[in-house]
Amino acid sequence: MVIGDGVERRPDPIRRWAIRWGIVVTLILLAFAGTVVGLNASLYSADGFVRSYLSALARHDVDAALQTPGVTLAGPASRELLTADALGELTEIEHVGSTAGVGGTTVVEFSFELDGTPGSTSFAVTPASARLGFFDSWAFETSPTGILEVVPQHNSEFDANELTLEATNGAAAASAYHVLTPGVFALGHDSELLTADAERLIVLEPGSMALATVNSRANEEFVDLVQGELDALLDGCATQSVLQPTGCPFGERIANRVEGVPEWTIASYPVVTILPGDTPGTWRVPETAGTAHLVVGVQSLFDGTRSTFDDDVPFTIGYLITFPGDGRVVIDAVTGG
Repeated sequence: MVIGDGVERRPDPIRRWAIRWGIVVTLILLAFAGTVVGLNASLYSADGFVRSYLSALARHDVDAALQTPGVTLAGPASRELLTADALGELTEIEHVGSTAGVGGTTVVEFSFELDGTPGSTSFAVTPASARLGFFDSWAFETSPTGILEVVPQHNSEFDANELTLEATNGAAAASAYHVLTPGVFALGHDSELLTADAERLIVLEPGSMALATVNSRANEEFVDLVQGELDALLDGCATQSVLQPTGCPFGERIANRVEGVPEWTIASYPVVTILPGDTPGTWRVPETAGTAHLVVGVQSLFDGTRSTFDDDVPFTIGYLITFPGDGRVVIDAVTGG
């Protein structure tokens, strides 16, 4: 470059370097600012915060859900339902909308499906300290947790989704459990001897409380077991060649002289039904009618004539059934006459 005095001067290289780097830094700052704005409008937005929590529930990541700011567990309820196996299927998560709440809070609504059932929940979130001074952060104003109270009738065990639990307060009493919301729970029971129809319970709202009853009853295997015990008892009684078989629900008193050996058979076996007992955890077979048959020779003490007693002998029998807790089933006969 030639200036007025005729001397050619080259541009200052330091100045050129500074201009170039100034442009680069400006572009970087603009890009960073755009990134901050974009992330604050998406990932670090109020709905992005809630979506992150719901995504943790959807992938059954209980630890991540519990570590979300604002998630707290209040009260003495059990934490046994805060496991991956206790969570139902959460899918189709969609942001419905966000509105300004009271005191700087934002109310965020999401729709979803819980085991295929549509639902929606609104979450109140409040701003927290910015991450690195740039990125928005949030916390739940109301913890997205609830309390599920379960009353297991006639049995202290119940199933919740893929878990089998022993109720903390036993049978016939409410046991409280912390749950994450939204959540869906299939509550029932299915064991070797007992069954209960599954009740599907959906807990949507943060801070809510839900109550469910699990009504266990004897299953077919239980009835077959007791029927087999009863039939075996009666068959054993029929082998006793006496008028009053020991430990048996039937017998016959004959005033005349008995000749020969009494022969018993079972004409009709009682049909077993099993009902809950008066004490939680016990079961009973109500007194049920059956019929034995006796054949024996008889001689009259009055005139010496001989005849054959060949007649049905009706009886009743019931059972009290208990589970001592060591895997055994104790079946005690309650005999009638």
